[in-house]
Formats: sequence, C-alpha cells, structure tokens
Amino acid sequence: MVDLVQLKVFTMTITDPYLVIAQSYADGVRALLAPSVVDTGERGGQSPSAPQDLTKQAENLSLLSKALTQAIAEHLTDARKLNVRTQASVRLLAKARTDLEISAYLYQAALDEEEKIFLPGSHETERSLADLGTIEENLRVLLDELEISSRVAERGETELTDIPTARGELSNTVKDTLAVILERASQSGQSALGRLMGLGATELAQAVGFVGMDIAELLGQAERVNRIYNAFRDFLHRAYESVMELLGRQLAQTSAEQVIEWVNELNQGKKLNTILEKFYGTQSTFQDLQKLVEMSPSQLEQFITAIQNVNGLDSAYRQQISWAEKLLQSLRWFGTLSTAVLPQGKLVLAAIYITLGSYVILVGADYVDSPNQAFLDCVPGVRRVVENNLNAI
Repeated sequence: MVDLVQLKVFTMTITDPYLVIAQSYADGVRALLAPSVVDTGERGGQSPSAPQDLTKQAENLSLLSKALTQAIAEHLTDARKLNVRTQASVRLLAKARTDLEISAYLYQAALDEEEKIFLPGSHETERSLADLGTIEENLRVLLDELEISSRVAERGETELTDIPTARGELSNTVKDTLAVILERASQSGQSALGRLMGLGATELAQAVGFVGMDIAELLGQAERVNRIYNAFRDFLHRAYESVMELLGRQLAQTSAEQVIEWVNELNQGKKLNTILEKFYGTQSTFQDLQKLVEMSPSQLEQFITAIQNVNGLDSAYRQQISWAEKLLQSLRWFGTLSTAVLPQGKLVLAAIYITLGSYVILVGADYVDSPNQAFLDCVPGVRRVVENNLNAI
C-alpha cells in the first residue's frame, strides 16, 4: 500500500488527489537524495545512516511511484482537451525521467556498499549519478510548478485586419506546422529507433514481446540480488511502467509491430523523414487544406481562430517531444550495465525505445491527422482544426 501517513499530512492542505500523491512522491525523492545535495527542511528527514535505511526509503518511495503513475494515467485516459492531455503526457515523461535518476543513484549506492565506503553521515561518497537539476525540473512539472500547457506562438498573435492576408497567413501556418511536426517526429524517432538498428531479427522480435508485459520477473533474475540492487532495478521498472502508460499497454503492443517495419526500412537505407512523410501524408494534407483556405467564405474571426489553434498544436507537440528527448538521453547510461546487475537489460531497454519511438511518431500522426493513423486519435489535428474553423462540409 501507499504510505497513508505521508498522504494524510498533505490532504489537510491539498484537495486535488493527484497533487497529494505527487507531493508525497516529490518529498520522498528529495528525502532519498538528501545525503548528497538536497536540504529538505522539516519534511526531508535525516540522511540514511546505513544501506538498509536507504533501501527502506527506496522501497517506500517505489509504492508512491507506482501510485503516481496510476494517477497520471487516469488523467491521460480522461483527457479530451489538448492542454490537459499534453500536461498528462509530459508528467509521465518527467516521472519516468525521475525514476531513472533514482535508479542510477541506487546503483551507485549498491557499488558503495560492495566497496565498504558507505559511511554513516558521509556526504563524500561517489553517489553522484543523480542530477539534482534534472530531478528538480521533473518535480516542478509533477507539482504543477512549471507551465506545460499549450501556448499560442507569435505567428498567431499577429494582428490581421483583412481576409486575403488571413488566408495567406493560415496557409503558411498550416504548411510550417505540418513540416515542423514531421521534422521533430523524424529527429526524435530516429533517436529512439536508431538504438534498435543494431539488433538482429530475433532480438528485435524478443524486445517487441517485452513491450507491455510485466518485466519485474525478468529484472529479478540477476546475479546481484541484495536489497539495494533490487531497489535499483525496481526504479527502472517504475520508469518502464510510466513509458508504457504514454500509449497504454494494448496500443504499445500493437504499435510495436509497426516499429519492426520502420526499423527494417531504416536498415535498408531509407530515411525516417521519408518514411514518416508517407505515413503522415503531410503533402496531400497541405494541398487539401490550401484549397479549402483559398475557397472558404468564412469570416475573419474564423481564420484568426484557425491560425491560433494550429499554432497551439505546434506548441503542444513541441513540449512533448522535448521531454521525450530528455528521457531518451537519460536512458543511454543504462545500456552500459552488465547482465549481472541488469538481466535482459538490452532487450528491456529496447522495449522502452520501441515504445518511445512509437509514442513520438504516433502522437505526431495524431497532431497532423494522418489519413493512415489507425492507432491513436486523441486530439483534433491540423486538418480537423482548419476544417472545423472554416466550416468545411
């Protein structure tokens, strides 16, 4: 169960159930890392004086981590507004990134224990893998202290006074937004799928099989199985769970099969930008919408609203991709670990890369309203935003 004593402390001042769990998780993270760099004040508690104390803190925090993932996932499932869905997605990415930092920190603690350099009250151990700047940025997102809602770009703030100018502005905005989403999806998708290109067909199929499944048993088959090592693997598991919730386990498993096709095409020398242009249908979408913009009898206000809403899609997608990139960077270190501490680590990480690659690509398809999008349809994309605002039949 989640630490109910911790939760009760904050329920008196915080009414949002999500924020109660998020605050408890954030305080637990800061307390866990207090020996190195965090001064948590009254709530932070004392530095753990022995490996077993650190492990106990980590085990309690793991329960809060699981509860927080579930709370965010509920918001993601219920969300139908663009800004709410964007917020939930970014929270999951920030949460996964935090769990990875904690996992790395616990790994170094396990090494410290083996080398007998874990001294009571010591602030001079080598446990420096955790990046407190990164973690605090993540926690600010989780606690709603960092703005992650959609923001209208400067183009949408341009003062327009006549319909001919508005037609040209909307046409340019559509063209630019489709191109930028395609470019960002291609770059981030390449960062994720590029990590899979060295896998053989058998390994890639095995990694696809890991997507969406419970990997706790796999991670438990390690040679090094003391409690700190177990806690290190547990937080990698928590990060994995957060990533899976970005799409939901069923969709993550379904889209993983498509990833195999994309990786095979990349291995044949094709460029992801070319693959995704065909998948997104951005050229045909622009041609269709350009005709609508030129012929629409809509009023000036409708054109302005369409411009602003299309810019909002660009902003929302940009934020999600930015955080996905940060998470991809945090994952790289785990690929250096031996199978003695991270059994099946190569394939587990591949499953995460598969899901992150699917996520950035499928969300991009959703934001442009790809005609080939059969996986994800959560927000009105560029096509529908323009058609809805210009009253297309």
